[in-house]
Amino acid sequence: MLQLRVLNTLLYLLLLFSSLLDSSSAYAYLSHQEVLSDPQSARCDPFTPTPEHPIPRKLPLSIDPKVNYYKHYVNGSRYGAYRRSSCPAVNMLANRGYINRSGRNITVAELTKAFIDVFNFGIDQIVTVVCPNFAVHRRPIGIDLDQFNDDKAQHVVNGPAAPTRNDRELGENVNINMTLFNSLVSFSKDGVTLTPEDLAEHHHLRHNQSKRENPKFRFSNRDAVTALVQYSNLIGTFGRYGPNGPTTLFLEDVRTFYLAEDLPTAYQRRELPFYSPEANAYMDRMIEHIGFKIERPFPPNDADGRDVEPEKAKYEM
Repeated sequence: MLQLRVLNTLLYLLLLFSSLLDSSSAYAYLSHQEVLSDPQSARCDPFTPTPEHPIPRKLPLSIDPKVNYYKHYVNGSRYGAYRRSSCPAVNMLANRGYINRSGRNITVAELTKAFIDVFNFGIDQIVTVVCPNFAVHRRPIGIDLDQFNDDKAQHVVNGPAAPTRNDRELGENVNINMTLFNSLVSFSKDGVTLTPEDLAEHHHLRHNQSKRENPKFRFSNRDAVTALVQYSNLIGTFGRYGPNGPTTLFLEDVRTFYLAEDLPTAYQRRELPFYSPEANAYMDRMIEHIGFKIERPFPPNDADGRDVEPEKAKYEM
């Protein structure tokens, strides 16, 4: 119980002081406090080093084939009964039955437990990635997955220049755009992996495409985080030992994740929870490669139509 009280206190402080959070997330905290009251949900696996095991690793995820079997659905499957989002990770959780397979009336407790059980996301990541969507929809009970990318979610948890989805203003933005996906994998310089610099260059292309094609384009500090964190989460979640170190992102895993919306065959779950500082480190590496900075905390006038990213990147000069 002491651990839960400490976790509650830390989460409250995160909501008050984190540069990524706002009043919407504070609402989510108050509405969904019950998530932390149940020891069986929203509980990250701690890593305690020992002399025999001093460094956290990634271990194969144990999957119950009778419960978490794979069956792929798209938004509108079964005559509109099934719902999916623009986020492949959330869709994968539904395809595997870690959340309701229909994608309807998904609760924050259900989604939080799934993100921890499968990805070992840290609570701070849950608060910034999951909770705001429930907040903007004022739905503490449950939401449908296609609400992750509707009008209310724009410039909060969804925005322009997504890796493989259209901007909301340009039409259908739930299902994958294969032209954008093929563009993403084409940025691999070795044909096997994607480095943070490869991802940064793909993002910058997407930024300039959106700026050119979207008549309502704006790219605030929050929008930059919303776009770039999708790449950071790819590295932190699916990166594994390879030629680029312990967080090597392999194209074969990226293809399975985006196209099948399933766990890669070689997927291994983190022993150390994936906290925001690690995600921010990957993001800052990409930002440095492009040549701009994200202002933290976000300024009060962040949604004034600004574009924080230059059209010409540092690596192009």
